Amino acid sequence: MSGNPALKNYITYSNTDAGRAVYDNFLNRVTARFPGHIKEIQGIADGAGIPFYQLFLVHMSNELEAILNLTSVQSCSDIFLSSASQCLLGHNEDADPIVDSTGYMVSVNITDSDLKENFTAYHYPGHIAGLAFGFNQWGLVATMNGLYPVEVAFNGIPRQFINRALLSATSYSDVYRILTEGNVAYGFSVNFGFADGPDALGLWNIEIAPNYTAAALSPILSIQKLNLDHYYHFNVYDRLTVSEREGDSVSSQHRKQRAEQLPVPTDATGIQTILGDSGDAEYPIYRVPSTTDDAATVAIVVFDLVKKVAVVFRDNPKSASPVFRFDLSRPSQSSSMSTMHPSSSSMTVLILLVSSLFTSIM
Repeated sequence: MSGNPALKNYITYSNTDAGRAVYDNFLNRVTARFPGHIKEIQGIADGAGIPFYQLFLVHMSNELEAILNLTSVQSCSDIFLSSASQCLLGHNEDADPIVDSTGYMVSVNITDSDLKENFTAYHYPGHIAGLAFGFNQWGLVATMNGLYPVEVAFNGIPRQFINRALLSATSYSDVYRILTEGNVAYGFSVNFGFADGPDALGLWNIEIAPNYTAAALSPILSIQKLNLDHYYHFNVYDRLTVSEREGDSVSSQHRKQRAEQLPVPTDATGIQTILGDSGDAEYPIYRVPSTTDDAATVAIVVFDLVKKVAVVFRDNPKSASPVFRFDLSRPSQSSSMSTMHPSSSSMTVLILLVSSLFTSIM
């Protein structure tokens, strides 16, 4: 969502009494629960020379799009495969086409907090991690699907901060704790598994919906664990009954219908074939901007929890070679988490990129 012209709408709204109240409410809630995430946003803002409030508004984008009834990009398709010999999770990251040339992978090692963190994740410029896909030192692999309820829960935390927190999860029970320690302001689905640890080779999908009860202390969840089966998830609720924004479901319904028409995947190649499919010309699974669908598939990842590897593609995974291959082994068993380690100079380039993107849309 970086480079999104909607930022102008967010800023205009934040200058109204109602918008300022929403901003202050969410800022206070996030600061109380996730002060480290606030520091991360402040660091990006300082490095890029961008006002903090603009970056925080971007991290409220899902909630603001619903409040302002703005069109959003339905993002992402996920495929699970669990069998006697396979444990795979594949994901298409769909976004505004500008992200195709501005998104990036970063390996992160945080040592200055009570909770030590070491993870690798796909980032959108201007955003903290968690919005797309990633993995951590505990063997967690995780991808996100945006879900689009009609209403926002103002007694919750904006969903991107919950997404970021999940990158610290050490086990299934820790994922559940993070999701239920407080209400969420907006909907999403997390697809995850573990390549190591007590929950190794487990795969789960959890749909999360805001709890609109005034005194709600946690959101509404629907949990599905894969057991020798395959499963698809897109940008609509599959199991929870939630009033959803009607215009945000068209692509997802098409992608879901098309996936179910294709042969059931039996290995990583089968998953890549589905993720690269363009058989539905109007709303394909592998997305290229068109007159009917203005989103783009900007990155593809396939996690293999048996082989403990992740491969990332920039182009159609049916025919392209991966641009990165990551080792999912825990750092205690390996000297590094991945083959990619951004240098200080590359991080400077990323900060300048964030600054130029925000300047271009103001």
